Amino acid sequence: MSVKERKDSYQLLSKQYELVAPDGGWGYVVALAAIVVFTSTTGFAGCFGMIYNDFMTEVGMTSADVTLSAGIVCMAVAFSGFFTSALLKRMSLRKLAFAAVIVYCGGTFGQIIMTTKLHFYIFQGVMQGSGLGIIMTLTFTAMNDYFVKKRVLVMSFVQTVTGILTMVAPMFIKWALERYGFRGCMIILAGISLSNVFAVLTFQPIKRHLKKVEIPGAPETYEPLTEKVGEKKLDTPVIKLTDIEENITKLNYEGYSEDNLKKSFLRKALESFLDIELCKSFILTCPCLGPAIVLTADNLYLMIFPQYLYTMEWSQENVALSIMAYGFGDMITRVLLIFISKWVDQLGVQKIYVFGIGVAVFSRFGLLWSPSAGVTTVLVYTALMGVSHCVIAVLMPMVISDAVAPEKFTAAMGFCLLVLGVTSMVLGPVVGAIRDYTNNYDAAFYVITLFYLMFLILWPIELFVRSRRMKKLKTESSNINK
Repeated sequence: MSVKERKDSYQLLSKQYELVAPDGGWGYVVALAAIVVFTSTTGFAGCFGMIYNDFMTEVGMTSADVTLSAGIVCMAVAFSGFFTSALLKRMSLRKLAFAAVIVYCGGTFGQIIMTTKLHFYIFQGVMQGSGLGIIMTLTFTAMNDYFVKKRVLVMSFVQTVTGILTMVAPMFIKWALERYGFRGCMIILAGISLSNVFAVLTFQPIKRHLKKVEIPGAPETYEPLTEKVGEKKLDTPVIKLTDIEENITKLNYEGYSEDNLKKSFLRKALESFLDIELCKSFILTCPCLGPAIVLTADNLYLMIFPQYLYTMEWSQENVALSIMAYGFGDMITRVLLIFISKWVDQLGVQKIYVFGIGVAVFSRFGLLWSPSAGVTTVLVYTALMGVSHCVIAVLMPMVISDAVAPEKFTAAMGFCLLVLGVTSMVLGPVVGAIRDYTNNYDAAFYVITLFYLMFLILWPIELFVRSRRMKKLKTESSNINK
């Protein structure tokens, strides 16, 4: 073959490319859909007492019944979120999200006609909780797929808009109840929940919107224009001189015990819905346990903090003012995260999360160690609680995303939701029992604050150890390359 023929038999591929997340484009539509999902599902959570007060009075629900309902919702969200990854192996993200929305809307419409406590537990607890767990997990998954470089920016924007709309929810519910009553209000909320049907339909497969980006510094490659060896069929027949297959010894399964076969079957069944490797490497780390336990502590503190202020003989106006200060700190931080998103990416989202936990510890110890503090001082500490709550709640999915591979995110989010549900069921009664036994809110607050403090100590240690390990691996890799 001549030199010219050899040149002609090769095609020059001057560039090499990789497929990356769009960080925009259709991703912005998904972000708008996420706002719809978060607002229509969790936006009315703070109005629980307002919405169901008349119904609970009508059927005679006690505080224990309300606590049981909250526990059912919590566990339904936890377990449905946990099994979302396994369900994704059997259907697409959009189909699963659509099915979850149908379950959630079924629970909402069921509340229009419910007449007993059992109906309430089924429709509001099991159905809405199960649908919510899957919807939330898949929404975070879609956001994680479509955004990488702009993840903090877009997620902060989504949470900020959701927070603003949530602030309007109490006024809207008050108007609906006064004008249409409980049943009429539930009809309106059921109609709002149907908006999720259109929202989740925007969760198109990410492979349709991946961008082709040139790999910087990649060498130029050549590819033969002629037919590849693997694709070329042999014209000459192959004749076997000996039949090797005939001499292969059959496997002897007699020594393979029935217990081993059962173990193999059980392991396969377990692996069908549980990521064993992720369970080993992720579930006992701070990015999994930290957000779940800290968020549980945050919610518990917020539930009993107003009651504590009443025991301190605060007026209704001052208690409302403290709640406003909490919301103000939360909202300001959400807006701030939009503008400092690039800095958060550069510094590391886990470090910012640890900083948020530090603010939570500082604000709570500040209140505990200032028993005679005035209204202004308490309002400042309460605003700092709002700041820490924003960091803890908003950055939670981004912390998980930072700790695992993209394809493991849904399973990791499910693990975190499961831990969140279990800790909520366990810590809530424990803290309540401590408060009742000691007849002192300070004891309960110290117990809650210890959970923050635990991760404020452990998480930096884990980050330091991981950093040292990565540096060691890089050094060994560079030495091998030399």
